[in-house]
Amino acid sequence: MSTGFSIYLDDCADDEALAAFLRQAGHSVGNPRVAGTRGFRDREHLEYACRNGHVLLTYNAADFRELHEEWQTRGSEHPGILLVCLGNDAVRDPTHRDIVRAIGNLIASGIPLANDCHVLNHWQ
Repeated sequence: MSTGFSIYLDDCADDEALAAFLRQAGHSVGNPRVAGTRGFRDREHLEYACRNGHVLLTYNAADFRELHEEWQTRGSEHPGILLVCLGNDAVRDPTHRDIVRAIGNLIASGIPLANDCHVLNHWQ
C-alpha cells in the first residue's frame, strides 16, 4: 500500500477497532476523544480536520456531502472527506476491514483526495 494518510474519525466513526485497523494499514488516526472535539457539530469536525491536515472519515454521508458542496461553492479547501454509507444491514454494510481495503484501493487509484468527497463503499 502507498504511504498512509492522517485520518480524523468524526463522532459517528470514532471506534477503537476501526482506528486499530487503520493504524495497521499505516495511517495515523485522530479522533474526538483525543482531540477534545467530542460532540462538535459536523462543520466544526471538518474545520478541525482541515486545520490539522487530516482527511475526515465519517458515516454521516448526507451531511458531509452538503458541507463539501458548500465548501466547494465558497472556494474553501479541505484535505478530503471519506464517506461510509451504512444501511443498518450487517451483511451489506462495510466492515472495518472493508473500509481499510477501500481506502487502500482509493490510494492505489491515484485519484487525489484533497477537496473531494469519496464514498468508500464504491472502492471495496
